[in-house]
Amino acid sequence: MNKYQNAKLDSLKLIVKESKNNPESIAKVPKFGVVINRIDQICIEADTYQIDQEKDLTGITTNKIIALENLTDSTVEIAGAIFSYACDRNESALMARVNYKSTQIEGMPQSKLIATAGIVLEEALNIASADLANEGIQPEELSAYGALISFFKEIKSSKHEAVIDRSGTTEKLNKLFKESSSLVQDKLDRLAVQFKRKDPEFYLKYKAARVIHNRAATKKETEAVPGEPQ
Repeated sequence: MNKYQNAKLDSLKLIVKESKNNPESIAKVPKFGVVINRIDQICIEADTYQIDQEKDLTGITTNKIIALENLTDSTVEIAGAIFSYACDRNESALMARVNYKSTQIEGMPQSKLIATAGIVLEEALNIASADLANEGIQPEELSAYGALISFFKEIKSSKHEAVIDRSGTTEKLNKLFKESSSLVQDKLDRLAVQFKRKDPEFYLKYKAARVIHNRAATKKETEAVPGEPQ
């Protein structure tokens, strides 16, 4: 949530708090209490969505950076070993398929790196283990390389899914705040004017809770009860 939405949520919670602290007052206008209950539910939902929205992606990002570095280094090493193997046998086609220098690998977009790593792994698996070991790549290193490719694909997808989830949560929050604005402006504000006569003290409390302070703005923004001066 942005700063304005946080301030608005605080204002909604205060409206609910003042209303629930004065049950005898809101009982004088039953529909007012019904709307307050819905706004209370909106506040609860907004708090839940905020937790989802602000889930820390740092862990995913850190793991992804480490995996990217390891995948880049391993791809350079294994491609180099295969190139050396192919060079001894004058296999120019194989040499061309794995002819990657570290600067090329490091500058690749992640999707291309995954594709390149897949090609390098496939070519490595086509070489006898003993021959590849002679070039410095042991079978367990090749197995670890395959697992690293799979892990990087998975964590790349997890980060993307997390971002999508946050976008969906943001949209849900926007809908809740839109609903709450409508309820306050079209229901509570219209009904609250009755308290000027029926319960002046509660009316003043409602007015105070009704003000929305947007600390993110260059100046204070307020929403006043219709017909009342700001």
